[in-house]
Amino acid sequence: MTSKRKKSKYKFPVEDFYKILKQQDNRCFLTGRELLPENTNSEHIVPVRKGGEHEFTNICNVIAPLSKLKRYYTEEEIVNFAADIINWKGKKYGYSSVKKYEKKK
Repeated sequence: MTSKRKKSKYKFPVEDFYKILKQQDNRCFLTGRELLPENTNSEHIVPVRKGGEHEFTNICNVIAPLSKLKRYYTEEEIVNFAADIINWKGKKYGYSSVKKYEKKK
């Protein structure tokens, strides 16, 4: 017999979306970029498939393109997102970034 995980009864109402947006000062959880309702997706901080719970305290807001990087964005755009993440969250993990040269035109 396999054990089934207890299903969460939490629903994610629109009011919670706006609460989280306000808690994060309208900034992306990963990049620090400005969030507007139309450019924002809500994601689990710890993915459910990795043991995270579907509950209010495990949800953050991120810029919508983060879920579409490989399919929809160029390498340069992905690098710019990555640099924003390092600049916003990197210090916590011992990272920093320095732009060494400008792109040739």
